[in-house]
Amino acid sequence: MSKGSINWTDHILNFVSVIVGVSLAFIISSQSEQAKQENEFNRNVSAILEELESDIYTYESYQIPDNKEKLANMQQAIEMLTSQSGSDSINAKLMSFFSVNNYSPNNITINSLITSGKLDLLGDYDLKTNILFYQNFARELEYQGQFQIEFLMDRITPWFVENAQYFVGDKNYIDDYKGDDSEAILIFSLYISFVENKVSKYESALKEAKALRDLITKYQLDEGL
Repeated sequence: MSKGSINWTDHILNFVSVIVGVSLAFIISSQSEQAKQENEFNRNVSAILEELESDIYTYESYQIPDNKEKLANMQQAIEMLTSQSGSDSINAKLMSFFSVNNYSPNNITINSLITSGKLDLLGDYDLKTNILFYQNFARELEYQGQFQIEFLMDRITPWFVENAQYFVGDKNYIDDYKGDDSEAILIFSLYISFVENKVSKYESALKEAKALRDLITKYQLDEGL
């Protein structure tokens, strides 16, 4: 080989080795990042499962039975008001209107996955759809709870303040109550219908939580998690 000649073979091999090295480094880095994201996502899936278990327990053991008990007391209060009887206990029954017990599902992890875009990492379309549906259900329940409180403050509270003298104290004077029964009954009945609808939604939320729990459990088994 002459002094001024160039060894193109060496140059080509060096160039190819650099390209291969950079490509391998990129692939390894990409795989490592993907594995990291998948591990993080799987931890979030486990967190969703824990939140669903909390929702199911809360609905079954407290929210649904407690609100049904409140509904029974509210209905009895209307009956006492209509018949102007039961003065010894109507005050306690009326207080059920003010004992608001609202609940919305634990969707902290789901919200985090949606806002961060990490829910797109989930390849199971059916599971993804059900997660999004449950998140929307949680938002709907939250709005419904807010509406109940607003109606309570705007309609129930003013009536009670105006007529509290007949129902509060060591002795109730329901026999002296001469208010407009039809107006009170209408207001209370509307409020009761809101609570009944809320309980129905809670029962639906319980069903959806169980269904989503089963889907996530199946996903974890399929993925070997």
